Amino acid sequence: MKLGKTGAILICVLLIGTLVVSPVAAQSEPSESKIQTLLSGMTLEEKVGQMIMGGFYGDQPTEDARRLIQEAHVGSMILFAYSGNVKDPVQTAKLNNGLQKLAAETRLKIPLLIATDQEGGVVARLTTGATELPGNMALGAARDPKLVRQAYKIMAQELRAVGIQMDLAPDLDVNVNPDNPVIGVRSFAENPELVARMGTEAIRGLQKNQVIATAKHFPGHGDTNVDSHLGLPVINKSRAELEKVELVPFKQAIASGIDAIMTAHIHVPALDPTPDLPATLSKPILTGLLREQLGYRGLIITDSMTMAGVADYFGGVPQAAVKAVDAGADIILLTPSLTTDEQIEVYQAIVDAVRTGSLTEQRIDESVLRILKVKLKYGLFQNSQVDLEQVPKKVGTEKSARQAREMAEKSVTLVKNEGNLLPLKLSADQKLGIISQYSIIDRVKAYHPNTEEIYMQKTNPTDAEIAQAVQMASSKDVLIVGTYSASLYPQQIKLVKELQKLNKPIAVVAFRNPYDIKDFPDVNAYVNAYGFRSVSLQAAVDTLFGTNHPSGKLPVTIPNLYPYGHGLSY
Repeated sequence: MKLGKTGAILICVLLIGTLVVSPVAAQSEPSESKIQTLLSGMTLEEKVGQMIMGGFYGDQPTEDARRLIQEAHVGSMILFAYSGNVKDPVQTAKLNNGLQKLAAETRLKIPLLIATDQEGGVVARLTTGATELPGNMALGAARDPKLVRQAYKIMAQELRAVGIQMDLAPDLDVNVNPDNPVIGVRSFAENPELVARMGTEAIRGLQKNQVIATAKHFPGHGDTNVDSHLGLPVINKSRAELEKVELVPFKQAIASGIDAIMTAHIHVPALDPTPDLPATLSKPILTGLLREQLGYRGLIITDSMTMAGVADYFGGVPQAAVKAVDAGADIILLTPSLTTDEQIEVYQAIVDAVRTGSLTEQRIDESVLRILKVKLKYGLFQNSQVDLEQVPKKVGTEKSARQAREMAEKSVTLVKNEGNLLPLKLSADQKLGIISQYSIIDRVKAYHPNTEEIYMQKTNPTDAEIAQAVQMASSKDVLIVGTYSASLYPQQIKLVKELQKLNKPIAVVAFRNPYDIKDFPDVNAYVNAYGFRSVSLQAAVDTLFGTNHPSGKLPVTIPNLYPYGHGLSY
């Protein structure tokens, strides 16, 4: 369908009319009649393109990016560090301005939604030159909702400054399974009420600062022992159990006005018994539960359709994408792991499904209407370009860094301190040894110069590397051991146990999941830092030497050892 001269003028009037709408501050919904007019002037191909979030390799707009935006009409793009999209704030802002320029050259000039995963802590794409913030579980340990809102406010201000208007965060999974290989510290806690309370503050921190918050991973990925990137996790819980735990934070997010929810590639038989069907592809879950029962009206975005938990089922990504749209998804998330041609195949499969009657155009219109309304609400039609000169003034400021340090310090949790080993009080001639998954020697030497470190480059060190560490440690008086989700990596557990045979005082610092001590419960001291970003490393070292007094409380239970809420102080 082509627009005549009158239709083109009408659309121009529509876009100009949006200038009176405040990006986020406006409490009333944008005029649906204006968006409906724009929608009625779109071809089927343009509509389906709005439902695709594409990805590409490169630190500037490439031919692949141009094809996705101008030939496949994609309405959203996702940025990753691994694909070279995000290197530093100014480069990222230039890239996004370039992408928006490509969108402005299309027939209808509809601006892009540009998204990334900026959760804080272990999952963050914008790091170099930006504020490194502690992640959700660290914030859960600090137990201060104001810190959560401040953390996500900083994220929002920095993302928006570089042209990113959608954060695929916060993670609202309730991490009740210590063996969860993919969520862990990305969750605020194992307590659904704490997750809900902290999640609400995260949503406010983002959306009040003009960035779309995306609650994930619905209906809850916290009780799995399979990584959905690698397989299809199954949640064998009753509906009543899900209501008490997994669904609590999502209900609160909906009540708080969340504008986007991401689906999980998990199979939940209590919600949809169809064999091997991920929630992402389930109409009873996305439409029946989320839309109809929970009353959610915002965007539903899939988790990456290239993950094995969905891509290995139902005929591959193109057919799975059609099924996700039929289930109720508004945005199909693709990544650069698919070539541009493969991403266009996904787009074409949805177009073809409408042409052949497998999907109705009405179903497409419902999603596109939501997408356009969100773009209008967040001011994209007003100005999709960012001011490059303002980027250094808004991103990575000293004020934000100072606030991040405070958050990290308040999160550190002292779980065990046998014989008051901590804080360390060493004489100048005492030798301190560090064996760590993350190098902290420079920070430690500021306190105690007589220090040597072996940095373990592999999460599962070899027997030879363990032997080397033990040899170094044998000549030391006190040992600091830094672990990284050791309960998931047996060679780390072996390392600690071999070091324990030396009968030296050992303080273990967990730089990711807090459960590591369950595999070596008799270490002298144990500290949770909940992350490996610079602020968390420094906060851990400051705690070891007593300039930071630990005040964090466990946001999870360490099985058979320490209860939820446990935490020592000096």
